Amino acid sequence: MGLAVELSPPTEDVSRKVWQLRENAERFAREPALKKLGWLYQIRDRVSRLAERWVRTSCEHMRVDFDSCVAGEYWITGPGATLRMLRLLSLSLADIQRGGAPQLPSKPRRLDNGQLCVQVFPGSLYDRGLLPGVKAEVRLDATLPGDDVPQAGFYQLARPAGRVALVLGAGNVSSIPALDVLHKLFVEGQVVILKMNPVNAYLGPIFEEAMKPLIDQGYLAIVYGGADVGKELCEHEQIDEIHITGSDRTHDAIVWGEEKSERDRRRQRNEPKLQKRITSELGNVTPVAVVPGPYSERQLEAMAECIAAMVTHNASFNCIAAKMLVLPRGWAPAQRLLGAIEQVFARVPSRHAYYPGAHERYHVLTREMTNVRTFGEAADGKLPWTIVRGLDERDKGALHFRMEPFCSIISVVELDETDPGAFLDRATSFCNDTLWGTLNAMLFVHPSQLADSALGAEVETAVRRLRYGAVAINQWSAVAYQLVSPPWGGHPSSSLLDVQSGRGWAHNALMLEGIEKTVLTGPLVPPWRPMFSPLHKTLHVAGRRYCEFEADPDPWRLSKLGVSALRG
Repeated sequence: MGLAVELSPPTEDVSRKVWQLRENAERFAREPALKKLGWLYQIRDRVSRLAERWVRTSCEHMRVDFDSCVAGEYWITGPGATLRMLRLLSLSLADIQRGGAPQLPSKPRRLDNGQLCVQVFPGSLYDRGLLPGVKAEVRLDATLPGDDVPQAGFYQLARPAGRVALVLGAGNVSSIPALDVLHKLFVEGQVVILKMNPVNAYLGPIFEEAMKPLIDQGYLAIVYGGADVGKELCEHEQIDEIHITGSDRTHDAIVWGEEKSERDRRRQRNEPKLQKRITSELGNVTPVAVVPGPYSERQLEAMAECIAAMVTHNASFNCIAAKMLVLPRGWAPAQRLLGAIEQVFARVPSRHAYYPGAHERYHVLTREMTNVRTFGEAADGKLPWTIVRGLDERDKGALHFRMEPFCSIISVVELDETDPGAFLDRATSFCNDTLWGTLNAMLFVHPSQLADSALGAEVETAVRRLRYGAVAINQWSAVAYQLVSPPWGGHPSSSLLDVQSGRGWAHNALMLEGIEKTVLTGPLVPPWRPMFSPLHKTLHVAGRRYCEFEADPDPWRLSKLGVSALRG
């Protein structure tokens, strides 16, 4: 079964903490950017000093050897991502102090449909050395008027009102609660009460120590407990808005009611239970579509390692884990690609399935399937890496298309198209209209096809059509999560009635507004093994050095990180 932390009933008076935040909300909103910048520096120093404890504690609860390569995942996605967010927010607040808004890395460009497009990565020479060839752009709402990029709206207010936000922290990736809190505080200007998820409540004391400067000022409170505490906070009269990272079921219970009859009645009348702004990030049946092309064996192997990594990373407890591999039926290299993915799975030991409900979801999604391949152990709380085949694209109600596994499964669906352009068109429609979720999607396209004017235009059409908050080409979209300068969230087409992967944005260190989606691109064959690969031999060393670099970037720390990455 998944790992859960046993908690005694909460002893803190959560209502008292909310009222204290309310008393301080306006004061925080009107604090000068320079003062907020000072708190970011203090927290960054604290996270740097706490990083090893953070990772050791995470490894203990994930049942991962701290001295193993796998531990590198927890360095990078825990304190590493948090340190990067703190650093980039510091740069943005320094820019606001000087000129009123964060400085953009380059001049925005207009697409041929009139959309403004803003490059957010790379933002510096350090970024270019960190991920050579990788680029992230944010596309803004096509209806925005003028050429000015809307940014940092909160900081343009002369006398902002104070607001209190509730953050319901996620239980899977350890940086999520910290990043969500930092976004609410320093991008949106709200004081925050963070309720830790019972699955990762063990991180609470670390967050309390890291965020002590804000807690001492009365601008942040951290509380613990189960659904009863969450319900009390959601319904508290002094909570202005809520941010949820979790499941759509939790979201709908909060918005529409716990009982099905109440939810149905409220939905029919479009009468949400809570009249508050509710933002969310709620998961995804994440698609990976491979456009048929003239791939070499090396390119297929690189693609296979990348796709397998999307499944194995964090034992597959990621909302951005690859869950639906979309292939052209009858395209011979597809079988070689699947074989290469299986070879990677065979080399990667099974992981402890720590997240609650993983075993039940695994059995529901595999028990009636006849074409299932497994790799690794299925004992002592572990689940094997699993490929499910034989899905019918026409069966729009198929459980695998509607239910996020949140466990070690990737499914395969084959579309009856081998022409690259026709496949792109059909795969885009399949992802938009059949799969649940709007968070992120990935395309693999041969470099020669991207360079071809006709097919390149069809790829661009697919990117525009895909209703996802992040679209990645020849990269894992998790890179966009980790960079934190790109906004992270579901596509804005979602609504409270049909929330899909959620509403609103997090991360967004450049404080952009009017966001439509992030587009991430990079080399099909990277210059060195990606640091999310399960085959990386020095990931634990590289992860530690990544944290050291983000805490205090300089050429020497970047070169040490580069050496560790190259040795992988």
